[in-house]
Amino acid sequence: MNTLTATRPIITAKLAKAVEKRYKSGVLGLRAAPAWDGGTFQHDGTPVTVVPCPSTLAVWEALESRADDQWLVILTPVDDKDLGDGVLSHLIDGRLLSPDPWDALRSTFAATTIEPALYRVPNDRALALGLLAAVPTAAVTPAPGGVLTRTHVMSTLARGTLAITDDPATEIDTLAILEWSRRPDVTDNLARLRADGGPEVMNAVVEWLAERAGRLGKPVAALLKAQRIAELVPLGLIAGLFSDPTHLKLGVFLGRFGLDSLSADDLAAWYDDTSGLVVGSLVERERHAVLESAAAHVRELNIEHLAERSELLPQGLVARLDELAKAIENALPGDAARGPKHEGIDGVERAWERVLQHLSARTSTSCRAAEAAVRLLRWLVVDTPTDSGLDTLTRRYVDVDGWVDAALVTSHRGSDHRRLAEAITQVIALVTSHRRDHDRRFAAALADTPHPTGVLVEQLLPTVVLPLAKSTPTLLIVVDALSVAAATELAAAAAESGWMEAGVLGSSRRTGALAVLPTLTQRSRCSLLAGDLREGNDTAERTGFLKLLRDAKLEAAPGRIDPIFHKKALDTVPAGADLATDVANAIVDTTGRPLVATVLNFVDDTLHHTDPGGTDWGIDTITHLRPLLQAAQRAGRAVIITSDHGHIIERRTSAKRDRVTVYGQRAHGDLDRVDEGEIVVRGPRVLTDSRSVVLAVDDTIRYGPVNAGYHGGASPAEVVVPVLALHTGVRPDTLTALGPVEPPWWHSPVQVDAPRVRPAPAAKPAAPTLFDSEERFVADAGGDVAEQVLATTVFADQIRLAGRIVVRPDQIRALLAALLAAPARELTTAHAAALLGLAPIRVGGALLQIKRVLDVEGYEVLLLDSGVVGLDEAALREQFGIES
Repeated sequence: MNTLTATRPIITAKLAKAVEKRYKSGVLGLRAAPAWDGGTFQHDGTPVTVVPCPSTLAVWEALESRADDQWLVILTPVDDKDLGDGVLSHLIDGRLLSPDPWDALRSTFAATTIEPALYRVPNDRALALGLLAAVPTAAVTPAPGGVLTRTHVMSTLARGTLAITDDPATEIDTLAILEWSRRPDVTDNLARLRADGGPEVMNAVVEWLAERAGRLGKPVAALLKAQRIAELVPLGLIAGLFSDPTHLKLGVFLGRFGLDSLSADDLAAWYDDTSGLVVGSLVERERHAVLESAAAHVRELNIEHLAERSELLPQGLVARLDELAKAIENALPGDAARGPKHEGIDGVERAWERVLQHLSARTSTSCRAAEAAVRLLRWLVVDTPTDSGLDTLTRRYVDVDGWVDAALVTSHRGSDHRRLAEAITQVIALVTSHRRDHDRRFAAALADTPHPTGVLVEQLLPTVVLPLAKSTPTLLIVVDALSVAAATELAAAAAESGWMEAGVLGSSRRTGALAVLPTLTQRSRCSLLAGDLREGNDTAERTGFLKLLRDAKLEAAPGRIDPIFHKKALDTVPAGADLATDVANAIVDTTGRPLVATVLNFVDDTLHHTDPGGTDWGIDTITHLRPLLQAAQRAGRAVIITSDHGHIIERRTSAKRDRVTVYGQRAHGDLDRVDEGEIVVRGPRVLTDSRSVVLAVDDTIRYGPVNAGYHGGASPAEVVVPVLALHTGVRPDTLTALGPVEPPWWHSPVQVDAPRVRPAPAAKPAAPTLFDSEERFVADAGGDVAEQVLATTVFADQIRLAGRIVVRPDQIRALLAALLAAPARELTTAHAAALLGLAPIRVGGALLQIKRVLDVEGYEVLLLDSGVVGLDEAALREQFGIES
């Protein structure tokens, strides 16, 4: 006797058939187990009471208690003949009805028929009952065309129970299953399906999902059966390690996870699909979790030696960092006075290239430090000391040594890879020794030049800021103690927010200005804001600044608040706002206040309270900077970011020297006590009573208690201040297009074997040059080829055919010249953006336009690929008719 348990869908299906026979109420008898915990419900508005009746007596009791105009459903295992004609006469159709789960399933989905593929399976009745129990009512949608198909039922389970997708229109395919396997509730949902639907439903779902998974069908089926589907993606990454099917560990891997039926092709497909998901779809947090899970499996299987080849697994990155550490060790000289071995640099570059091929290279803190170390080694190869005077040494610091200091900061942050950390420590020691030599040369030139002819901090407002403000509303941001090294990060962060950097004073290079001596806030910042040499506090700064505005006829319109804001005014920010009201109003008021100045003390405060070496100097780091830049952008203002002085960082290597007359931490007035690493500076720009001061040069010297950083001394990191000119839209007339600001070794390997060529200096150079090296010579040659390209009729035709484009011929020439001079004829897109004078986020469109011009008749000349711009020089020469 069949005593299947009747579920609500089964009962509902039988009631629906009774209604079709025009019954509005009555007694429905079902041959089923006397079990029910679903309570009462309504069917088409009529109350339904379900009563389990294990005996004939129980059936009579249920009949006697029945309410009129309602449905009574009796569930009983008692046979018809035992119930008797008296009972049967009360039942619809005069008999007990046998539950039909397939009929109930059809009714549930409002179908008229069922696809045979769904029910032609062993133990089909158990499958139907399981589906009725497992399919959530809320997920049910009518069967398309009235035909209940296998795909429709399985898709309903996939959405409603397994939560693979909540959109009926989304196809359940390989990618959907890969992403679903990573859900935190995947195991619980499968367990619920197994419990509700039973083994028949589970087997049907496994078979269907394996089909939907395409070439991943075998691993999907195996892991579902083993209840380990959550490991589908991490195990797929490991599958890629077994490119050799004869590897001894392959059997261990397959056997442990029930994957014995997988072939080499199955393993390769599994790896391809999972690696594609990890690389292309997952965010960093998700990617990290998958990779760590895979790495744990690698350790369990004892196959670390295989994982070292991986470009995805953590073990692969560790192995590459091992190689890099060894290469750095081989490149380091035995004598600290010498630079790295030229023959070893190529090995470092090859090892670094392999590191960069690993997925995690760009997010690893170890790799950030490693990249800085590689850059420092490149610099050591091309470093040539010079004693060419203060102007040239200042230019050297802005163009080169400031970037060295930025790389030193990053390398000091270190690596969690022990051998690499030791190698980086050796690089730091070597570079620090060379940098101290440069610092002493700069300080000696500073002492020998009481009347500098370069850009001075007290001249910045009269020569740069005020002329700009006369033509374009301007915001001046003085970041107290911002160094040239820190400004490299700040400028890059501003570019990511849509700002374009420009040159000042007619220069195509970033400018640095000399601070007042000693490099202390009350002297140098007051001189900056007043426009002449003076010492004073915030009040003196305000007075001097407002006088400058009056003299330049840029003063605020009557009734406006003075357009200069120090810390207290900036910090008075109303709840819910990002800027103080007076500051925000002043920036918006471009007509009444063409020049607005703000003073940010964050960096200087950091030198006293936290670690400036561990700080990323982005626009979100410095308090108030992002909202100031956003407000300026909305108002259409140009922005000048500068400082009063720079800073050096305390590395716990400094020693205090006791002096009687002390100016801050790095200057004193005891002129008869000048020791090693100190220098005496005299002249009108020394704002002491005697116009003389002793300044610390070496970063190991201080005259006060230990802080996180210092300023006041004679090192270029303290004396040279950055000048960043930023704009959006059309470049203001007083600013110039900026060339590449990074030194060549920042992004690209250096040429170590080529002989150095010194071209004859120009009769009247536009700006002091640092060195005339082979790089400049090659760049000039590249410029000649670029000029030839632009002079051809082919180029003119291509410009005409390209139609309306925004890039100018001079921009195309600059990019071509740089590419022709670059190693391997490649540049990063960041470098290209600088050459074109564009923000990095806008360079993509410009490069596509240039590509349209250079790719003659579809032959690829300009190559664009994942952050790199390349040039096929042979194709360029052939297409434009340029002889080699």
